[in-house]
Amino acid sequence: MMYETKKHFGFTLAETLITLGIIGIVAALTIPVLMTKNKAKRLRSQYLKTYSTIAQSIRLMKNDDVSLDPKTYSSGNSFFKTYVKYFKGAHLCTPIACYKRDDTIYKTLDGKYIPPYHRFDDGQFLLMDNTLIMLENPYGSSDAPLWIHADINGKNNPPNRLGIDVFTFVMTSDEELVPMGSAGTIYTNAEQYCNPKKSNTLNGFACSKKAMEDSNYFEKI
Repeated sequence: MMYETKKHFGFTLAETLITLGIIGIVAALTIPVLMTKNKAKRLRSQYLKTYSTIAQSIRLMKNDDVSLDPKTYSSGNSFFKTYVKYFKGAHLCTPIACYKRDDTIYKTLDGKYIPPYHRFDDGQFLLMDNTLIMLENPYGSSDAPLWIHADINGKNNPPNRLGIDVFTFVMTSDEELVPMGSAGTIYTNAEQYCNPKKSNTLNGFACSKKAMEDSNYFEKI
């Protein structure tokens, strides 16, 4: 008499637990990397969009023959009152959304210092996507250029650090908008002003140029 032997194939409990453990380790190693890449990609997209929006506002002012020379305005925030009109849907920010003199929320690239407030105090407003625009308008007899700062994800979204989500653009004497750190701007020394290992109150201002030119900047920083 012939007997048919049936064999049952499957995983033991120990094998299942080992497999799940391996999956868990792989996930723990890869998920943070993927999250970092995703955040970096989002920040770069916001940065480029903000630069494009600001550059467009400058072009519109030129088309309307509106002065972009800080010396033609009578006070620090008089330029701001004209400038805000060139952003569709822009509105004045509330005290919660604005950068106030006594705030300690904004920090330098290394996170150790508060940047000088007087560089941000000539008018602020919010764009439709919650980007916070802050101006430094050296009006009067000064030959200093106009600075346009942008917190690309808004004051209420961290990290609120120069060179990570806060960037500075400069109006040149030719009325062209360039990232701070470009030739002809005041802070071109990236080793000093865009270096996470350096500590000074201006560290991060020169990062705007790096963020523009290096597609992997946000992952590196």
